[in-house]
Amino acid sequence: MAQIELTCGDILALRADALVCPAHKHLIRGRGLSAQVYDRGGAALAAACEQQPECAVGEARLTRAYSLPVKYLLHTVTPQWSSGDQWGAQALVELRRCYESVLSLALQNRLKTLLFPALGAGTNRFPHEIAAHQALEVLLEHVGEFDKLTVCLHTPTALAEWRRVGKRFFGG
Repeated sequence: MAQIELTCGDILALRADALVCPAHKHLIRGRGLSAQVYDRGGAALAAACEQQPECAVGEARLTRAYSLPVKYLLHTVTPQWSSGDQWGAQALVELRRCYESVLSLALQNRLKTLLFPALGAGTNRFPHEIAAHQALEVLLEHVGEFDKLTVCLHTPTALAEWRRVGKRFFGG
C-alpha cells in the first residue's frame, strides 16, 4: 500500500508523474511556486495554459510539464485564508476541494505518483497546521489509489508542523 511521504526541499528537483501547482484562475504566472514553475516551463507552458478554460477555486487543470522533471502539471486554484473570520469555513471546504479535484484528475489520467506543495500555505497564508490537516485528511482517504504521494515542504519548520499534525490527528 502506498504511503504519504512528507519531505522538505526543492519540489522542482523531485521526480514524479505530476507536480501539483498552485494556480491563478486564468492559469497565468502567479507568485511563489507558481512563478517558479512558469519560469521553468517557459513559453511552451504559457501557451498550453492559454488553451485551458478558466479554473475556479477548488478546480484543477492538467498540462504537460515541458522542461520540468515531471511529466505533467496539475494546476489548482487555492483559496485565500481570511484569518479564520466568517469566511474561514468556506476556505477550508475550497482547500479540500483542491486536493479532491487534483486527485480525481490524476486518476482520470492514470497518474500514479504526485508531488504536492503545501497548498494554500504559501502566498495565500493558510497556517501550516490548518493546511496540513485538510491535506492529510483528503490524501489519506485516497492514498491506496496511488503508488506514491509526496508532500514537499519549503522549510524544516513547516515539515515539523505537518509531521506533528499527522501524528496528532492521523496516527502517522
